[in-house]
Amino acid sequence: MPSSYPSLIHFASKYGHDFEAAVLANANCGGENVHRGCVLGALLGAAAGESGIPGHLKEGLKDSEALRVEIEAFAAALSGGSQAEASL
Repeated sequence: MPSSYPSLIHFASKYGHDFEAAVLANANCGGENVHRGCVLGALLGAAAGESGIPGHLKEGLKDSEALRVEIEAFAAALSGGSQAEASL
C-alpha cells in the first residue's frame, strides 16, 4: 500500500533501535498495520538480528518450536551446512 510507506519509514527511523517499541507502535497505529508490520518486522529484524528481538515475542508464537526448526533448516540450506551448524 503506497499510503503506508510514509508511516513505515517513520516507525523504522523513530523506533529503529527498539524492535519491540516499533512493532507495538505500529500495531497501535491502526490502518494498514498488518501489512506495514510485516515489512517493518522484516526490516528491523534483519537489522537487529535474532538477538535483537525479545525472546517473549518469539517464544509466544503458536508452534514456536516448529518455526525455529524450519528457520534453522532454511538457514542451513542457504549456508550449505547442516541444521546443527546453523544453530551454533
